[in-house]
Amino acid sequence: MVVSGNGRGGGGSGVRRNSTGLSYTHDGQVYTGLTTEAGSAADITQSKGDEELAERRVLFMGMPRSGKTSIVSVIFDGTQAYETLGMLPTVLPTMYPLMAGIVVYDFPGVDDYSETQYNNISESVYEGEHTSLVYVVDSQGDLQASLSTMYSIIRTAQSVNADIPINIFINKVDGLSDELKQDTQQDIQNKVMKTMTYESLNSTFVQFFLTTIYDESIREALSRVVRRLVPRYNTLETILNSFCSKSSLDKAFLFDMNTKVYLATDSTSTESLLYMFTCHTLAAIEEIMTLCSGYVPMGEEETGMQKTAVMMDGSTRIFVYQVNSCLALLCLVSLKVPRHDSLLDFNGSKIAKAIRKILP
Repeated sequence: MVVSGNGRGGGGSGVRRNSTGLSYTHDGQVYTGLTTEAGSAADITQSKGDEELAERRVLFMGMPRSGKTSIVSVIFDGTQAYETLGMLPTVLPTMYPLMAGIVVYDFPGVDDYSETQYNNISESVYEGEHTSLVYVVDSQGDLQASLSTMYSIIRTAQSVNADIPINIFINKVDGLSDELKQDTQQDIQNKVMKTMTYESLNSTFVQFFLTTIYDESIREALSRVVRRLVPRYNTLETILNSFCSKSSLDKAFLFDMNTKVYLATDSTSTESLLYMFTCHTLAAIEEIMTLCSGYVPMGEEETGMQKTAVMMDGSTRIFVYQVNSCLALLCLVSLKVPRHDSLLDFNGSKIAKAIRKILP
């Protein structure tokens, strides 16, 4: 990922409009388009050409040092949390492709909305029914300034897309007690909802998440954001509901193996501790599968599916079915349920085949 400078409006940096609104000047150079997570020089074109925005997109925005770039770096690049301490601020918008055609865009942080790039970004970035906005708030920073910038962004976004989902990540809560975390979230939530009501902004699609890069809360939060954008999500949920019912499963997740973000799950409630547990387990299973079995290429034959079973804490079994090279179906079943592995394997193969048709 290409990062340099301080990502602010001064110091020789500015913004020019184009059809996507992603044209920047930095140190006298004009850049149009985006960098990718790989940071290839070919991904940045100077003074010409525009980069098409993905139809299904998540826009990460926030003030400098709020931690948004650290969040996407930990999830997509596998950066360790401690390695983000010396990370340079983002100067250019950076794109991170996810499964199902979803792309996450990390925008440079700003101190003052009225004088910097967010105010100059074309409103078209907020358009579309498959666009979602994530605003990262530093729970230990200048809350008033951060929320003020957020309201300005929301006004602009809702002026062109009244139903755009607003996802507020209350970040850097790792140093807070559980009680203080809840108090902080409640305080921010009350302020935001009160202001949005006063300004007649649409608060129907506003969500709040407590996040920190030191646990899996960032992946869980992003999972809840992107699943709204997954093609035919209701169909996937129905399939997983049927799978759980007919196979006596407690829970089923469809994971993106690279990021450990789940794209779909059944309709039963998902507890944070359960997700963190499955996320860590999946990482361990992935290493075992890589070392012991490897990936079996997928064809039309259902027998190409890889399966891994793990016994946990004497009361739960976890099964992981490899849907394709990027997707895995993780299932939890209680040991109290009689073992019918052949039925589970048969149903698992059918479900994996159905998922491959929906998310090829």
